[in-house]
Formats: sequence, structure tokens, C-alpha cells
Amino acid sequence: MLDLQHLKTEHKKLVESYIPDSCKKMCDFCFGNLYAWSAAEHTEFAEKDGFLYLRSTFNGVTSYAVPWGKGDINHALSEVQKDALERGADLSFYCISEEQLPLLKSFFGNTLVIKEQRDYFDYVYLRENLATLKGRKFHSKKNHVNSFCKKYNYTYEELNADNLKECQDFSHKWLMMTESTQRLEAERQVIDCAFRKFFELGLSGALLRVDGKIVAYAMGEPMADGETYCVHFEKASPEYPTAYAAINKLFAENSLEDYKYINREDDAGVEGLRKAKTSYQPEFLVKKYYAKIL
Repeated sequence: MLDLQHLKTEHKKLVESYIPDSCKKMCDFCFGNLYAWSAAEHTEFAEKDGFLYLRSTFNGVTSYAVPWGKGDINHALSEVQKDALERGADLSFYCISEEQLPLLKSFFGNTLVIKEQRDYFDYVYLRENLATLKGRKFHSKKNHVNSFCKKYNYTYEELNADNLKECQDFSHKWLMMTESTQRLEAERQVIDCAFRKFFELGLSGALLRVDGKIVAYAMGEPMADGETYCVHFEKASPEYPTAYAAINKLFAENSLEDYKYINREDDAGVEGLRKAKTSYQPEFLVKKYYAKIL
């Protein structure tokens, strides 16, 4: 049985040293995301024989990531298979990249059932597009930003030790104004964790104020590929509907100049969110798959 243990902030370098190239653009495997969601998703990890193993529970289903390492992948997959058997659990894999699918097919053969997880595809954009909103395809977005900037006496600040607690309080108020769902309750825990461990996790972000009051913020972290920034959370007051467009553009423009791409995560199958994320013209989607062993 794998010696699974809970993630700690000091495991950041270890986990990042194992992540394979095919998973470096997946929002799920940013360490800050893994750690912040670990309480809600019961994420655990183990290191054994040159491989890193991850196990999480999502929507009531416990699954493994395809093992990360440079050794014998078949040996690593047999370790996962044995671990599930010894725990009396079904065996399944989550957040599988297209490059990892052949590895699973080769080992498990016809016992493998694969499902494309369209609801969890990541939306990845060119930073320059989000920062400038140039061209006809972004005309309405630019109008929203211009409307916000002209209408309100706003200021832009990067998140720091002085404003972090105030921003967390704003986030609590945002959640209270939003219809409660099981996912939102989990997100509340995750966001609180991200604020508490903000500096230890290497997170960054920015906020917008109108007349001194916070009305929007964005928070995320660099991804393991070295050229992409992942925005984990983006919240705006419903009293300022154009603030979403404003924080999106201003964050990309003022704080993310060192990155080529911005990953704005998935749409979770929410129709309105899918429409909004598609309207920003993603450069590409990061595909993910789920597989169960019969």
C-alpha cells in the first residue's frame, strides 16, 4: 500500500519537480491549487521508487493521477492498482492528458473506459489579447472596461500584506451575496486557505477599489511550464457588473507582463461561464480525460 500523506506547503518544490510536461498547463496541478483544494478534495500524495502519486476525491469519487516520474510507468501503474485493491476501492484516474492516454491503454487494455471531461477543459489565452483587447472580436469587452474606467473613481493595487485581509473580507461578502451551492461552500474553504497561505504558496494577485472600497480582485500563480500564469479566483461585486471585465484586463496588463499565456481554468459545465470564457477567444483548450478500470 502506498504511504499516502497530506500535502504541506513545504512539499511545493518536491511536487513541482515531478510534474510531467504534458500536465504543466493544467490548472489542477498548480501546487497552490492542489494545496488549497486538498482539504475539500482530500488530496494525498506519496513518493516511491522515483514516482510521485496523487490521490483525490472529487464529487464523491476517489481517483488517482497518472503517476509522475521517469522510470518504469508500468511498475508505477501496478503500484496504483495494488493500492486501490488493498484499500478495497474502485480504480480510476482523473485529469489525464492526451499524452498519458496511450500509457493507460497499453497497461490496462480493454478494461479501461475513457471519458472526455469537457466541463473541466482549461481555457488558455494569449496574455497580449487580454491585456490590450485589440480588434473587432474584443470590441464589446473593451467597451465594458472603458465604461468602468470612465464611470468610477477607481484604483488598482497588487495584493500585499497590507490589503490581503481586507480582500479576504470582500471575498466573504461576495460569497454571502451568491446563491449557496455545495461547490461554492467548498470554494469558500479553498479561498480562505489561499488567503491564509498566500505567501507560502507563492500566490499573487490584484484588486480594484472604487472610492476606496474593494469591488473586484484576481488571484493566481505561475504555472510549471514557465510561460503561463493561472488565475484561480476572480471575483467582482454584483453592484459593479463591468468590474469583471476591468479586473481581467488590468491584471493581465499591469501584473502579468512576464507571461505568454493566461490560464483561466475551466467552466465546470456552467452555461453562462462557458459563454463568458469562450467570448474572450481562447488560444486553445487544455483537454482532460477521466478513466475507470472495469
